[in-house]
Amino acid sequence: MSSSFQQSRTLALLGTAGLILGSAATAMPPMGPWSAPANLESLPGSSPNINTPAVDGCASLSRDGLTLVFNSNKTGNFELYFAKRSSPGEGFGEPVRLPAPVNSSANESCATLAPGNRLYFASDREDPAYDLYVSKLGPDGWSAPQNLGPNINRRGWLEESAAFYEDSDGHDVMVYSSRRPDGSDGAIYESVDGGPASLVPGGPNSSASDNRPSITRDGLTMFFDSDRYGTLGNYDLYYSTRSSTSQPFGPAIHLESLSSPGFDARPYISFDGTMLIFSSGRPGGTSPAPDMWFSTRSKSVGR
Repeated sequence: MSSSFQQSRTLALLGTAGLILGSAATAMPPMGPWSAPANLESLPGSSPNINTPAVDGCASLSRDGLTLVFNSNKTGNFELYFAKRSSPGEGFGEPVRLPAPVNSSANESCATLAPGNRLYFASDREDPAYDLYVSKLGPDGWSAPQNLGPNINRRGWLEESAAFYEDSDGHDVMVYSSRRPDGSDGAIYESVDGGPASLVPGGPNSSASDNRPSITRDGLTMFFDSDRYGTLGNYDLYYSTRSSTSQPFGPAIHLESLSSPGFDARPYISFDGTMLIFSSGRPGGTSPAPDMWFSTRSKSVGR
C-alpha cells in the first residue's frame, strides 16, 4: 500500500463521522445576512495550497464542516482533493489527493460528501461529457466508483454536483444539474429514491443555463448558479425557497452581494446553514483562474 493511499485513507477515515447524515430532516433555524465574500485561504491557519494558480473549486463540505473536498487541475487533469481542519472558523490544512480508484487517468470533479460514507462525483472516464458516479468508504478504502446509470446520466450531457435531502414523506432525494458540454441548456433535476429524474419545479430552472445546486438539510432552500438575465456579467449565485418539500420552489433570488462580474458557481451550503462556499474568478484570487471563496452568516436570535 503506497504512502499516498495510506495518507488519503487515514484522512478520509478521520472525517467519517462528518459523512453520516441523520435519518430525519430537521428544519433550518432563521439566519442572518451573509458576510462579504472572502477567499478561502483567508481563514486563519489555512494551507497556502488550498487555492493555486490552477482552477480550484466546485467544493463541498462534510456534515461537521471539518472536511473539504474539491477539484483542481493543478497536475493537468481535474482531480479530487481532501483538506481538513480541527474546528469551524479555522483554515483548511494541506490538500491531499484522493487515491485510486476515485481519481483515475480521466478527469474527476464536483464531488459531494453524502450519507452512508459515500462520495458522489463527476467523471469523464466513460462519457467524454461527464457522468455522475458514487464510491463508498469502507475498511479497505474507497470502492470502485459506480456509474449512477440511465435514471441520472444521459450520454453526451454533463451531469454534476449531486446534493441530498430527505423529503417530508421520508424519501431520499438527490438533486443535480445536467447540461450540454457547450454549457447550454443547463437544468436542475431531482431523483427520488434513485428513480427516474425529473426537472426541479419552480424558480431554480429557467430558459437560461441553471447549474450546480446545493440544498439545505430540510429541503426548503436551494442554492445554484445561473447565467439568466440580470447577472453581473457571467454565471452568478442564486437561491430559491419553498414552504414544504411537497411544494415547488418560489422565484429565484439573485445573491447579488455574493456574486461578481466574473464566474461564480456551485454555491454549496453547509449542513448547519452558516457557510456558503463557492467558486469564483473575481479579483483577489491566486490567479485569473477560479478559486474557492466563502461567506458566512449567523443563526438569528430572538425569532
